[in-house]
Amino acid sequence: MIRAVFFDAGATLLHPDPPVEEVYAREFATDGVRANSEDFSRALTRAWEEVHSEGAADRYGGVRGEADFWREFLNRIRRQLDGGVVSKESFGRLAAHFREPSAWALYPDVLPALEALERAGLTLAVVSNWDSYLPTLLDRLGLASRFAAIAVSAIEETGKPDPEIFLRACARVSVRPAEVVHVGDSIREDYEGARGAGLSALLLDRSDRYADVVERIRSLDELPGRIKETIPPVSSSAT
Repeated sequence: MIRAVFFDAGATLLHPDPPVEEVYAREFATDGVRANSEDFSRALTRAWEEVHSEGAADRYGGVRGEADFWREFLNRIRRQLDGGVVSKESFGRLAAHFREPSAWALYPDVLPALEALERAGLTLAVVSNWDSYLPTLLDRLGLASRFAAIAVSAIEETGKPDPEIFLRACARVSVRPAEVVHVGDSIREDYEGARGAGLSALLLDRSDRYADVVERIRSLDELPGRIKETIPPVSSSAT
């Protein structure tokens, strides 16, 4: 029986508004970079690919390492564009921008889905690879109170797809992994990571890229109905 639903945060519950590429392009231009939006999109994609390839479960380096992570991440992008480095001033402005709730937007399907799950008596939690500001951001967006736990990789110093962060969230809301469905947009971190920890999982495929994945939804509007269906738990020693 499913008793809890866990959610990824970025690209699942919320997204940058305006898009990251637009914000970076505007700020980098003041720092002397001349590049178009396609250049920024490619550089941003490559920078994240480099981060993922390094394989650290906590990509942000823990709470004390966050500033260094983000500075190096921006420098990865800058190096690909013109070989330079991001100035102290630009870094400060970008860091401040993404800590403002006005820089983020909830997807329109989020609140209706959460409300439907709450009415069904399900416990809700967040399990996200994010820096330590996420709980504050969710609070300022009016979402934090809806979740019984918010497990964030930088705070936990472990992250998806490693099982540990999922298991800690289960313990905090007093459910077994087999009683949880995790929902997120990443095949590796959310879908495979949750299943590897013994949870069930639904892949949120807003762009319809993974038609071969049976356990997927195109919108959170589908989620309450899918929870009512039988989702077989994944056999794992974690259960």
